[in-house]
Amino acid sequence: MTSQLASPGSRTPMARLTAATVVGNAIEFYDFNVYGTLTAVVFGRLFFSAEDPVLGTFLAFTTFAVGFLARPIGGIVFGHFGDRIGRKPMLVASLLTMGVATMLMGLLPTYAQVGALAPVLLVLLRFVQGLGIGGEWGGAITLMMESAPERRRGIFGSAVQTGSGLGIMLSTGVVTLLFVLLTPEQIDAWGWRIPLLFSVVLVAVGLIIRSKIEESPAFRDRDADRDRDAETVAAPPKVPVLETLRKHWRMVLVAIGMYISVAAFGFTQGVFFVSYLVNQMQIAPATATLANLVAAAGYLLATLLGGWLSDRLGRTRAYLVGAVLILVAPFLMFGVGATGSVPLILAVMPVVGALGGVAYGAQAALFFELFPARVRYTGISLGFQIAAVLGGGLTPLIAASLTGATGTTTSVSLYLGVLTVLMIVCTLIAPRVVRREAAHDSPAIRESIGGPTA
Repeated sequence: MTSQLASPGSRTPMARLTAATVVGNAIEFYDFNVYGTLTAVVFGRLFFSAEDPVLGTFLAFTTFAVGFLARPIGGIVFGHFGDRIGRKPMLVASLLTMGVATMLMGLLPTYAQVGALAPVLLVLLRFVQGLGIGGEWGGAITLMMESAPERRRGIFGSAVQTGSGLGIMLSTGVVTLLFVLLTPEQIDAWGWRIPLLFSVVLVAVGLIIRSKIEESPAFRDRDADRDRDAETVAAPPKVPVLETLRKHWRMVLVAIGMYISVAAFGFTQGVFFVSYLVNQMQIAPATATLANLVAAAGYLLATLLGGWLSDRLGRTRAYLVGAVLILVAPFLMFGVGATGSVPLILAVMPVVGALGGVAYGAQAALFFELFPARVRYTGISLGFQIAAVLGGGLTPLIAASLTGATGTTTSVSLYLGVLTVLMIVCTLIAPRVVRREAAHDSPAIRESIGGPTA
């Protein structure tokens, strides 16, 4: 078979491998977006304070952040075993971890039923969910990029990234349908459980698909080379996170700076903006989530465009194009939101989503080429997940605080603009950091990073 049809050095068809990695990314974003949407419109009063909705929403956003705090830990744990024993086993484990946690959330009692125990259990499961999600993205990207044809890594990487758009669309569609079909009383009583319990179906599908793929050729070849010539081929790192932080700490910091704005804008649009429309502009929850759904459609298409551009223009240039688009996106989003016009909001939000999707599509191949194979799972997981904490997990809280302090969403747009400037600076210096770190590797462990990032 050609490289377009099968992974190089593998019998797994690229179509099957793409499906296996996309489904995990889709479940990741389904789980997180369901939680985020329910946080914005339901969880505050069900698990915290029905008497003070503002306080309840703030506390619910706090639990939203807890899941992000667990993500770097998950990246370290799953990355450790992924870099030592294989990519595929960790993808199965991460899928089970986040899926079971989400399902159990759907079975939780509320504050009215068990009092303070309810938010405690919610926070615990949110933390476990975050652990599983922390290991998902790095493993999926590593497995796909190590299997894909080098010249088409951008488009195959963006295909994995489309899982985020698919997950957001699926979760938003399910929640929107609930708001259309059920009364507010029914949603509070039992309806909110449905999208969480539906995660069981997605996990089952994901496990079936992932059971039919093979380990990445690069990882298999590394072990085979080690078996043939143990004296000259470096052994796998005993503790990948320590080697990553000792030899590649600069690249980890740069990767964090490169992604923080993408994460911050994504969760501002997907979580805070929904809350803003419902609580500030008095727009019906079903309409607010529908706006998120159409934005996800634009985001998904632009993600593929970003991957295509990274193969044509180069990783760095394509990512910089995405950064410039993100500078514009929050001003357009909040500007149209402030009008309160539902037709205008629904017409413009696909454009807003597209503005945020280009960088995300280019990111997979770019991040893959930042770290050597021996610590790749750990390295990209650390950069991605720490940025997700700082950008995604904290941004809804920061946005709520900025809006409350200034009385305007312009402050939120400016905050995102500062993060995007940091993204641009870090992207520009990334190729230099890669070359510097590669030059310091000993001949025994020097490995190709898979091509230039410029």
